Amino acid sequence: MSDLFMTPRSPTGTWEELSENEKAWIEFIRVISSGRDPKVTPARVRALRELLDAG
Repeated sequence: MSDLFMTPRSPTGTWEELSENEKAWIEFIRVISSGRDPKVTPARVRALRELLDAG
């Protein structure tokens, strides 16, 4: 069985070298995870997709 999703790769370089879009996504994840670094799991990916699609 193939993977359900591809694990995101961490950005290389410094914070200043990230695009505004990359910075926004990192901040978004920090906010919704209460500052924790949650492990990526298929269930969490599905839940996040459902939340984003609901808007």
